[in-house]
Amino acid sequence: MTDLSKLLGDAVRPNLVNDLSGLVELTAGNQSGLTGMAIKSALAAGKKADADAVTKGITRFLPLLIEALQPFWERYTASQNSSEAAPEAGEAGEATNTNGVGNFLNSREGDVVDALLNAADKSTDEMPTAVQKAYSSVRGKAGKIVGPALPDLGTIIERYV
Repeated sequence: MTDLSKLLGDAVRPNLVNDLSGLVELTAGNQSGLTGMAIKSALAAGKKADADAVTKGITRFLPLLIEALQPFWERYTASQNSSEAAPEAGEAGEATNTNGVGNFLNSREGDVVDALLNAADKSTDEMPTAVQKAYSSVRGKAGKIVGPALPDLGTIIERYV
């Protein structure tokens, strides 16, 4: 079983942060309506204050992200190992394991989103007041924003493991 903490190492971290920053930018850009405007405005304001705001934010958040994803990664790798040993269907809810960790995360969207948002809540508590205000303005809708990005998040994580 692989420990995701290896993603925090110097050999992997810069590229991982770069890819995750791209995912944040893409996900924010895909938002519409009032929530989309709020997210895009907050992102623009952050980047105006510091062009590397997204990258710095991801770098700071990465240990909590990895910690939140570790239990899901362990379940995914265990299900992969059991499906290789026994090709018949596994337990209920394990059917998507052959399509990558992104689909595995997506099939558990509610639990994964809750874990990620709890990690984000912890991280935001340590951020500047302006970031806390921006986050709190979209926190209630964050699940609808994060959920659709889970397959891409999983693909990025799997690329570096």
